[in-house]
Amino acid sequence: MQFNELIESTGFPNRRQGDEFYNPTDESDTSTFVELILWPDTPEKQFETPEQRDEALKNFQSQVKGGVYIINKPNNGMLGLYIVHMLTNSVDEYYVRYVKNVRNPVGIMTDIPAGAKPGHGGYKFGSKVARKEAYAIKPSTVFSSEGPYEPAQIANALSNAGGIPDDLKTQMVSYITELSKGNKDFLIQDGEKYRSVHENYTGEFAAPIAVITGQVVPPGVLLKAEEALLGGEKFANCKIIFPLDVANALTDSELVAPNGRRVGVSSKAKTGGGAAASLTGLYKTIELKKNDADFKQVLDTYPDFISLVETVAKMSSEAGFIQLCLEQKLIDANDASVIAKEITKAKQGGKSTLEDLTPRLRNLLPEYGADTDKPRYNVIYHATAALSRFLELKLNDTDPTEAVKALLNFSTLTQVYAGTSKSGADIRMNEFKFVWPPVFEGKVNINTSKSFDATGIRGKINFKFKK
Repeated sequence: MQFNELIESTGFPNRRQGDEFYNPTDESDTSTFVELILWPDTPEKQFETPEQRDEALKNFQSQVKGGVYIINKPNNGMLGLYIVHMLTNSVDEYYVRYVKNVRNPVGIMTDIPAGAKPGHGGYKFGSKVARKEAYAIKPSTVFSSEGPYEPAQIANALSNAGGIPDDLKTQMVSYITELSKGNKDFLIQDGEKYRSVHENYTGEFAAPIAVITGQVVPPGVLLKAEEALLGGEKFANCKIIFPLDVANALTDSELVAPNGRRVGVSSKAKTGGGAAASLTGLYKTIELKKNDADFKQVLDTYPDFISLVETVAKMSSEAGFIQLCLEQKLIDANDASVIAKEITKAKQGGKSTLEDLTPRLRNLLPEYGADTDKPRYNVIYHATAALSRFLELKLNDTDPTEAVKALLNFSTLTQVYAGTSKSGADIRMNEFKFVWPPVFEGKVNINTSKSFDATGIRGKINFKFKK
């Protein structure tokens, strides 16, 4: 596997002709992506001199029809031209960014910044349908505390939440209210235009309520899970907790019984694949089960992966990352010391320089395409972002799929799949399929890169099943 295969799929190199962009200050103003032009197309991927670069751009401007907009000011070290060709109201537009070179264009630009065209709000990626679904209605944005909550309290919290269109909020509150009363077949009027929103987001609030009120299928599986997981208690007596630290959760919600037993609920649309989960969630299972006789086989079979999980869970994001890079022999002790020192400096508002890095860390920089013009750009984070891609390759070479499945099979995790049916412009959330023991399909991919970019480190390592 080549390193470039796992560089994050963001930015214009990953856009397709016809992809829609919109002006965030006026969503009726849209533009479509045509192509990304990278100059020069030579083995060196950069012009020899600033004068050669400027002459090439001058010739380009004289040959194309439409507007040419320069995004940034060049210096003598910027010897590449990154040109985004857009089509707006049938008029060609070209947005030019000066870059050091065009060897690795990933991540340099993800949208057209405001002001690139004088007085304009810029363009962000997203179709009309995608924008319609981009609402702040995850539990972490609705609740100020994890709970526990009674089912009837969920609708009230939604009614007070911001960032949701009024018609969508009315639909969600009405449905959750009726579901709490035992009426899962309640008709959501005009719900078709928000159908995927309801399957993904309304379903996330509805899934634990459906379990508590016994409105999942098949009922026999629900009863078996109740007998195995709740220590004599009933799901009907449970309350609901919504973990607010979503990056660390294996579950979307938890059911907590009067005796303290907890059961996780992973809720997803029937057609969805679920979000990535932190390895910290697996650590909770290890701690809970480590003294059980039947769990010893898992500990004995996957000691290296268990160690990885413990490192991620017990250490900070930065310290855990450094430790894993040392263990995988991607860096040495000197590199590790420099990374720790420069990250500490960055957290105190300082900026690293190339001279602050070791030769190994400096050599990593070309492997990750970073926008060095961003105000928060820091060369130490550029280095750790590049290093995180190599760590991802190393960790996935061992294929952790079976180890993750073995741990999840000992977790108190259930799965609820929400489905809808359509009736004209209306929909019903007609089914909540309850699965236990949990079923996982596909190959596990450990992701070290999503939390790392050239402006900071934002979280811990996670994983996801990829089909």
